[in-house]
Formats: sequence, C-alpha cells, structure tokens
Amino acid sequence: MDNMLYYRMDSGYLPRVRYIDQVTVKPPHVHMRRKTEEFILYYIISGEMYINEGNRSYILRTDDMLILDPALEHYGTKTAECTYFYIHFYHDEMKEHQEEKEVIKKLLKDHRLTSLKTHECEINERRIHDIILPKYYHINQPAASSALIELLYQLRESHHNHLEYFQLKTSSLFLEFMIALSRELTSGFLYSDNSLSATRSTRMIYDLLAFFQDNYASEISSKSIEEKLGCNFDHINRMFKKATGTTIFAYLNELRISKSKHLLSDGSGKISEVAEKTGFRDVYYFSKVFKKYTGITPGAYSRKIN
Repeated sequence: MDNMLYYRMDSGYLPRVRYIDQVTVKPPHVHMRRKTEEFILYYIISGEMYINEGNRSYILRTDDMLILDPALEHYGTKTAECTYFYIHFYHDEMKEHQEEKEVIKKLLKDHRLTSLKTHECEINERRIHDIILPKYYHINQPAASSALIELLYQLRESHHNHLEYFQLKTSSLFLEFMIALSRELTSGFLYSDNSLSATRSTRMIYDLLAFFQDNYASEISSKSIEEKLGCNFDHINRMFKKATGTTIFAYLNELRISKSKHLLSDGSGKISEVAEKTGFRDVYYFSKVFKKYTGITPGAYSRKIN
C-alpha cells in the first residue's frame, strides 16, 4: 500500500501566524536554502515551484499545497515563474506522521460518519479532536479551491490590517482554513474510486446523512430518497443500517426530536410551530414520536426545561 505523510494538529491550540502574503516570483529566482523555526504552508495560485525538503522533492503546481517542517532544511532546485501564498506559523501540538494511505482514509471517513450521525445540537462533554492535514495535497474541486483561496485572502487582510485582536482573528481564520483543508482531504477520499459499487453505496450514505442535517424540516419520503439517490430504497436502507446501526426513518426521527428539544428549550414557540419547524406536519404525531424517544410529551418537556 502507498504511504502518506500527514500532520496531526491538536485543535485545542490555535495556530499562531507569524506572517502571510501572496508573492509572484520569476526566473532567474530560485527558492533560498534555509531552515526556519516555524512551519510554512505554501498554496500555489499559478505556475510552478520546484522545492526539496530534506531528501524529498516536490514539484508544486496550481492548487497544490505543501506544509514545510521546521525540523528540516528546504531549498529550491529549479527556476520557474510562480504565484503563491505563504503562511509562516507556529503550533505547539502539530507533528508529522507517516501511515498507509488506506489507514488514513478509514480514519477520516470514520470521523465524517461520526460527525454526521450526531443528533444533539450541543455536545455536553468538551472533546478535542486532532485535525488530520496532508503534508502535500492537490485540490481537485474548483469550488473547494475557490473557498480555500478566499480564506487565504481574508487571512492576509486580517493579518495586515492590525486592528484590535487581529492576531486572534488571524489565528481563528487559519484554523478555519485548516479544517476546510482536512474536510477536502476527506471528501477527496470519499468521492474517489467511482467504479467501486461499495464506494458508491458509502457515498450515498454520507450524502444522505448530510442531506438530513440540512433538510430535516422538509417532507422526506422513501420515494423522494429514491429519486435523490437513484437507488432502490430498501437497498440503501439496509446499507444505512449497517453503517449507522439504525434505519433511515428511525435516524430521521431521532434527529428531528433532537432539534425539537433544542427549540422547546428556549420557550419561544408553540408546540405546533416546533413540530412544523422540525418536519412533523401533524402535531399529534409529533407528540407521539416525541414521547416515544423522550418518555414525556413536548408540553411536559417544555415546562420542565423552562
């Protein structure tokens, strides 16, 4: 199996950006030889960059990114025209690792599945997860590339305007960039290998979970799910239960009840309004399902919370 270089970054610590900018270099420029005290992230906007880090050689092209490690010397190997962003940053808990690509792929897919299966609007227990970042990666999707580049421009503006709390905002934006990059890596793994039927079924489950998180208030039927996924409902329901431990509509009811509990807790709406906002067209059916999952009626729950 292919090995993959990656970083684990503890999201409990904000990265500290030393500086960021966009630059264009032209021949005869060759990247300097140096070893820095901080990490450096390059994102190529256009052109090419030829660079070595230790005994590794990289040719970076449009929409490639690379993280350079402070423990290793890096230097240019060839002149070329290139426009790129560079970010010099520190992080207290970020280390390079090497693992089989299939192991990283499974880890990231499991992270995505766990997140999408979450019903609760709030997580009671504070959990810090490592963000998995590729050392080198090519962003294939134009939409993802545009979103990442827009974040880079926001980062640069925040870092250079020196308004109050600019360091904190810059660090927060950079963390957002890192999360977006990790998500893109996960999506790249999920939506590759289109020829494999098992992979297609897996993608359908992830797409369905994401769809439910965004559209739980809509009217959803087995027919509409078949039309959306282009697949027999019974088949996808079996695959869904195998992956999540519950059936499609049981999961959807759990998600809707979780959202309704959140709405009831602020006491700002009638029970009939909460039912409609969470996808229940019949308030009596809503009450029945709510009691099934919580043991009490929506009215009793609202009085108890408020």
